[in-house]
Order: sequence, then structure tokens, then C-alpha cells
Amino acid sequence: MINRKVAPVLGKVSEIKLREPEKIILANGVPLYLINAGEQDVMKIEVIFKAGASENKNFLISGAVNEMLDEGTKHHTSVEIAGEFEFYGAMLHTECTADVASVSLFTINKFLEKVFPLFHEVISEPVFPEKEIETFKVQNKQRLQVNNNKVDYVARKMFNQKLFGQDSAYGYYQSDKDYDSIGKKSLEAFHRSNYLNGIFAIIVAGRIGDSTLELIRQFFDKAPTTESFHTPTDSQGSESYQQAEKYYEKKKDAVQSGLRIGRKLFNRTHPDYKGLSILNTILGGYFGSRLMSNIREDKGYTYGIGSGLVSLHQGGYFFITTEVGTEVREAAFKEIYFEIERLRNELVSEEELNLVRNYLTGSFQRSIDGPFALADRLKSILTYNMGYEYFSDYIHTVNTISSKELLNLAQKYLAPERMTEVIIG
Repeated sequence: MINRKVAPVLGKVSEIKLREPEKIILANGVPLYLINAGEQDVMKIEVIFKAGASENKNFLISGAVNEMLDEGTKHHTSVEIAGEFEFYGAMLHTECTADVASVSLFTINKFLEKVFPLFHEVISEPVFPEKEIETFKVQNKQRLQVNNNKVDYVARKMFNQKLFGQDSAYGYYQSDKDYDSIGKKSLEAFHRSNYLNGIFAIIVAGRIGDSTLELIRQFFDKAPTTESFHTPTDSQGSESYQQAEKYYEKKKDAVQSGLRIGRKLFNRTHPDYKGLSILNTILGGYFGSRLMSNIREDKGYTYGIGSGLVSLHQGGYFFITTEVGTEVREAAFKEIYFEIERLRNELVSEEELNLVRNYLTGSFQRSIDGPFALADRLKSILTYNMGYEYFSDYIHTVNTISSKELLNLAQKYLAPERMTEVIIG
């Protein structure tokens, strides 16, 4: 009989080996990565472009192009495109960030030859119909109007602007006037420069047959490639001081205040990034974190609070975010800084550190479960020009970092006087 009152013994994960992809260089120099794994006859093909917001002075153009690729091509309308993918049980997914853009096809293997030509057509031959452009503008203006009434959205917007500036792709947030400036010619020009003239990489994951490689060669062998992303190690941190700001914006009729606290830091290429990510987990990176235990569970000031590290190609930042009632806002601030100071002045107990180690190794194992998840992990390092050793180094750091090292990181990077504060409410 199993004694349900006794917890099972936790096993330590000392090493995780990821299935590394097969790398093929196409005739045009584009790297193709094949992750032949999984038990289901499904596949994901993702084409990655150096076409993020930072690639254009009008930061909104990159997202508009990415979102409107399937709104009509030289041979198909948006309705025909959607109908064709749906008929064959396939799905098209587009994604655009400040640094990178991609287009993905999810398909059942036996229908790959039916949908792949249309997938390529969406990437290479969009026409950006005037009618669809106007619809895009109206819908996004309405969405922006709704978002600008949400304290969490405005807090995030103002926080990023304070860290990076409105003139940066990392600090930019759109306005109605920005949408008015979008036109067919500007969309076509960006697509020509950043999609037609430069594929960064292609990732294929799933049950891969011989015909898959043949199809990719047939359609992409002649497409121009682009240079690697320029991602130098960002040494900014305690060494460079950014003036902290305190920003408050009153929002009429708001019943809560949106809070953002944090500072500009560095990306995942920095040697302290892995250790700092573990420290962040302890502070506010999972449901059992100190911020959640104190401010949600003990004080009841909020439904949810968390912290995070964001890695960008040309930098990064640390943040704490929550929404609280106006009457407890100052008390919430006090408790947030109380938890920060604890990390800066007290060693994390071995019991808590072991709990976080188990959580992080378990989370990592879940994040590599299946071919599509492996593809996502590969993409996360490709655009930083990094190899698979990053992940083994990460697991090693999780298992070996000491409480003293965490204390040093907290003292180095979590100084309260360097934190920018944004309050919207």
C-alpha cells in the first residue's frame, strides 16, 4: 500500500540532453534546421526573418506587414487563403517582436504538398489590398482605444518608454496617428527589404519525410539570405547607471492602480543572466514566489503579482508588475521593497533554494516536451547566435548556484535607488 501522507522522494536532475537538430545549408546559404521527432504525423515549418520593429524607423510597419501577409496574395484573396488552410486542417501563424519576425505553418504530413505552395505564396507574394489595410487600421485603432483604458497596459507602455525612450523599438508604443501613416507602398517596401531579401533561418519540427526537404529546396533554394543578428554581449548592469524615475499618471474612474517597478539590464548573452533568472524566480517568477506569498497570500493586496527578466537583442530589463486597489498601493510598494531588501541582506535558505531548483528543472523539462517545444527552444538561441551549450550551462547553474552568489547578484542588480517606478490609476 502507498502511504499517501508521505511525499515521494524528489530526484535531482543533474543533466538534460536536448535532441539537437540536423543542420543543412540550402543553395542560397539559408540554414535549415530539422528536428525529426514526435509520434504524430504533424509538422511545423517556421521561417524566421530579420524583420522586427527595430529594422525600420516606422516601428509600426514591421508588425503591420507581418499581420497582413495572409490578407491577400497575387493569386488568392484572404477568404480563399483561410478556406484552403482550414480545408486541409492546417494553420498559419505569424509573429513579430521588436527584434525578429516569423511565419509558421502547422500541418498534417499527408497534406503538406497541398498547403506548402500557398504557405510560400503568403510569404513571397502578398499584395496588401487597400481595403484590408483600412480594416487593419480601424480594428487596431479600436483595440488601442480599449487598451489605453486599462491601467496594466498603460503602466507597461510608460515603463518601457522610461527605460528605453519612445524613439526606440523597445520603448515605442503606437498612437492613432501612427496607424494613419501606414500605406500600401510602405508595407510593400518593408516586405521587399526584409522578407524577399533576407531569410535568417528555417526550422522544421515533427515527423519529417524525404519530400519535406525536397519541397523546401524547391521553394526556398533561390531566396536571398541575410546576415546574422548582431547581438554583442551587453555588459550593462551595475557598471552603467541609468537615472531612475518615478512616474505617476492619474486615470479617472480607475478602481485599481497598475504598478511597474524595475530597471534596464542586459540580455541572455551576459554571464550573470542565468543566475539572475534564478534570483528572479525566488522573488516573483512562479506561484510560490516571495512576492506572491507576501502580497497575495498573506496581505491580500492583489490577485496576482510577478517579476520577470526580458532579454532583447540590444539589452534587456527586469520588472515587477501588479494591480492593486488604490487604498493599499503604498502598502504594496512597502512590501515589494521589503522582499527586495530581504534578498539583498539575507541568505536564501537551502530548503527554499532546493525547492526553486526542482521547480526550474521540472519547468525546463516540460518546456522541451515534443518537437514543437524543441523548435521554440532552438529559436530562442538562434537569434542570439548561441549554441545548445547555453541550456546545459543553465541547468548546471540551477544545480550549483549558492545562496551567497544569489546574495551578491541581489546586491549588484536590485538596488532600490536604481528602480524606475510607474503608477497608473
